[in-house]
Amino acid sequence: IILVAFVLAMRSLPAELRDRTGGKYRVLRVIIGLGFGVTMVFAAIFAMGARTAVPVSVQFPELAYEGGGGLNVVNVTLVDIRAWDTFGEISVLALAATGVASLIFVRGRGERLQSSASIAEGTVGRFHGIDPGSRDGAALAVSRKFAAATREAWIVAGRTLAPERRSIIFEVVTRLVFHSMIIFSLYLLLAGHNLPGGGFAGGLTAGLALTIRYLAGGRFELREAAPLSAGALLGSGLALAAMSGVMPLLLGGQVFQSAIIQIWLPVFGDIKFVTSTIFDIGVYIVVVGLVLDVLRSLGAEIDEHFEERSAPSGHHGEREHGPALQQEEEPGGMPAETTAKGKA
Repeated sequence: IILVAFVLAMRSLPAELRDRTGGKYRVLRVIIGLGFGVTMVFAAIFAMGARTAVPVSVQFPELAYEGGGGLNVVNVTLVDIRAWDTFGEISVLALAATGVASLIFVRGRGERLQSSASIAEGTVGRFHGIDPGSRDGAALAVSRKFAAATREAWIVAGRTLAPERRSIIFEVVTRLVFHSMIIFSLYLLLAGHNLPGGGFAGGLTAGLALTIRYLAGGRFELREAAPLSAGALLGSGLALAAMSGVMPLLLGGQVFQSAIIQIWLPVFGDIKFVTSTIFDIGVYIVVVGLVLDVLRSLGAEIDEHFEERSAPSGHHGEREHGPALQQEEEPGGMPAETTAKGKA
């Protein structure tokens, strides 16, 4: 997911990054960077070597089982023993997502995307300005002719992409793995208290599933996969995590204190539920909201900007209602930097 975010962000960088200060300061910057890195490494080594007391983490396995009711020490530490730290971490994630969105969007978070049903087939991301007599033009004609055959779409919004942007193999694989990944992410969320998993792992798995949908079908596919507000997800996740910390205080306990509830259900038998799972669900929602926000900001919105810039003259400025995406466009001059843009 981090790699995809880096690649999406790099599309907005200029084609050439020049050193405006010249090369005379390059050696000095290298020396300062290496010196700082070496200093921090030795500082960490000396700090760890100077420890005289027994680390408190030695007691974590026992605390996780007896106090947190779980066998997964890492997950119980995150949602119970050090829940305050985790709450601070997810707050930082929400702030980071808001910061990324504020760099791209002036108002809102991009939830105004059109439905894929209103978009003409094969009109999103079409190449323009390619000579039909060239090798690229011949390859483009073949791809468009192949994709013109009437067939059932493998993904919801795949039909909106121009034929040259589509990958049928990728669409088929996406349809096969998406729902399984979402179910597996929920399993990681619920099983993380005793087995590998948890809110972070489950949220990243669900975010990866959304990333695959976006890469396979573009911005309209992302909207069909997650027709939710990223801001609402971030806010609801933080609110749920905060509520799980405040409720014990209202009931006479301590902040973020967990309780173990054991019940018997037909078919399922004895079920043990730890209330810190509610906090973990909040973490899951925040992580999914973060990934969705990054995909819409650095992915879908920048895609739309590129399409506006590459559209033939006369189609600019119609972004709100999208006529440029609903018509068969005549070849026009396409900027050089956009001809190599991928379908994502």
